[in-house]
Amino acid sequence: MEYDNNRPFSGEEAVHRQKKKSGLGKGIVIGVLATLVVIVIAVSGVLTAFVRQGYIHIGTNGQIYVQDVGTTDEDGIGTKVEGKLNALDSLLQSGFYFDDVDDEKAADNIFKAYLEAYGDKYTVYYTPDEYKSLMESTSGTFYGIGAVCQKADDGSILISEAYEDAPAYKAGIRNGDKVIKVNGEDITGMDLAVAVALIKGEKGTDVNLTVIRNSEEKNFTVTRDKINVKTVSYHMMDNNTGYIYVTQFDDVTTEQFKAAVDDLHNQGMEGLIIDIRNNPGGVLTTVVDMLDYILPNGLIVYTETKDGKKTEYSGSDGHEINIPMAVLVNGNSASASEIFAGAMQDYQKAQIIGTQTFGKGIVQTIRQLTDGSAVKYTIAKYFTPKGQDIHGKGVTPDQVVELPDDATEDVQLNAAIEYINGRLGSGQAE
Repeated sequence: MEYDNNRPFSGEEAVHRQKKKSGLGKGIVIGVLATLVVIVIAVSGVLTAFVRQGYIHIGTNGQIYVQDVGTTDEDGIGTKVEGKLNALDSLLQSGFYFDDVDDEKAADNIFKAYLEAYGDKYTVYYTPDEYKSLMESTSGTFYGIGAVCQKADDGSILISEAYEDAPAYKAGIRNGDKVIKVNGEDITGMDLAVAVALIKGEKGTDVNLTVIRNSEEKNFTVTRDKINVKTVSYHMMDNNTGYIYVTQFDDVTTEQFKAAVDDLHNQGMEGLIIDIRNNPGGVLTTVVDMLDYILPNGLIVYTETKDGKKTEYSGSDGHEINIPMAVLVNGNSASASEIFAGAMQDYQKAQIIGTQTFGKGIVQTIRQLTDGSAVKYTIAKYFTPKGQDIHGKGVTPDQVVELPDDATEDVQLNAAIEYINGRLGSGQAE
């Protein structure tokens, strides 16, 4: 039926047109609703799949966590041992002598022991409080005692540097002291980050430390305070040779290092000694940024997974330091320190002086779980620009110089000074 738009509709025509419009409207609404239903079903299906595969989790605090690695609690060793753990728990509950067992602490210890069973000392479980402290330790500001700590071979925590204006030094703790107890708890063999978490705490609170100094046990009470980490110290030596000491590679270290280099340049620096002895390492991106500032553009370090996947980290800022340089290392120079020394050596940018480094050439990542806890685990091995495999071996110095325990002078530093003076005297730059 056709309509003439220039004439009024008859009653029958108006009803027919209204029915047609009504049908069309209902069709549009039904189509939109159907589309929305399909979209909702599709999205729900994707979300359900992601939840099942472990990419999406709902935390105990109600927050939704999305992660790029799927994790589930369905199958695995935990499922296999769950029955026996419950049986052991039931056995102890039936006649265990002590009645003040902390279930939460017991569970945390089970998680720690499980990861320890993998046989990698760098794969560790962190409680929520430990994880929070770990994150603070790389930010550059925290509340604590003001000392650089690292793991000693005997399992104790070595104080490699006690800041002179910080609580630890004021309480009497000195470089070289080895912490064996924190508030009476034996921390020998404990993961470094976990032990450090015990040492840190709220501003104004006290922590009791038991240390070994010259085979003698000493006790100190230290009042915690806000610590602004100074990871770089420097000064100008004779013959216009700059000296920079880097205690660790934290988030704040790159800018501190660049500021030190700029200041020394303004003072007329012609040679540079970078001291990373007793530096336990730190943040990978920090050491990469520092090397980018020193080296010409190019490969700095690369990592490789067990599947052979490579990830390269290269410099590209166009800045380079072109003066004679030496890098001081020892057996306590580890991880990021070895990346630093290895790259400087491969580019023949500096003379590496000291003793064989620690030999930690593997990379860890940290994944936070939905209850605030976290797992640090090894994911790859790293290699220097020329492919040096450092893990278990360390970086071999260009010039091996031992520093005896009873030395009355720093013979390693003297060797570096002698090297720089020789290069300056020959008129050669690196």
